[in-house]
Amino acid sequence: MRSLVIKPLFWLLGLLTYTASFAQQRNQFAGLSAGVMPFQIKDHFHSPYTYRGTGLGLQVMYGQQRIKTLWQLEADYFQANPQSVVSRKAATQMIDAAFNYQWKLLPTLKVENRFQLFAGIGLRFSGNSTNYSPDIEVATNQATAALSLGASAKATYQFSKTHGLELQAFASVISAVYRPHYSYYGKEQFAASWLGRNPITDVQLTYYYQFSRRFQAIARYQLSYFNYDQPRQVVWLRQSLNAGIRRTF
Repeated sequence: MRSLVIKPLFWLLGLLTYTASFAQQRNQFAGLSAGVMPFQIKDHFHSPYTYRGTGLGLQVMYGQQRIKTLWQLEADYFQANPQSVVSRKAATQMIDAAFNYQWKLLPTLKVENRFQLFAGIGLRFSGNSTNYSPDIEVATNQATAALSLGASAKATYQFSKTHGLELQAFASVISAVYRPHYSYYGKEQFAASWLGRNPITDVQLTYYYQFSRRFQAIARYQLSYFNYDQPRQVVWLRQSLNAGIRRTF
């Protein structure tokens, strides 16, 4: 009778220990950051000149890291007034949304490892709308939207318990590009592009400082590049310098 009571208690204790240990390996996080974003765009449908400007942007993120996997959802919005050397200021708005799902590549049992490496797949949406003459009544909007599926990777290094670095990268494999205001032979433009053609890439470098048990201060540099060449080329290059806060759960 005693063994019938003790054994289930040991099983229950083991289950609770395993559950607590697993919970410690799961880390949810959410963040908010804002900053300045230097931006340049060249749309050959409108002009052969490059428009350059610096605007303000806002970014939100949410994700979860488990023992073997990591996923992260990000969205950001920015607006700027780029200008070329021969034109008045334009008005640009851009929306980006990205989802990355990655697997841990290094041994998962060594939780004391300061360096971690992840690789997986990413899904990214980018939308840009530019009004090249916002001060006149005639609409001069040019818009581009792209949905990309590609490869993503992330590397993290923890210098100490309070601060570390994160590097994340994305490169498109297949993309669908749509230009609703691109009138070419009376048709709107929709096309698909494959690996090596019309690339869409993104790189982020993040520094974090753990100033309390649940909160981190973050500083981020991001570089995004988009190129679409049919039937007339449009290229945009966006950088951002953001600062914000991130909370872990």
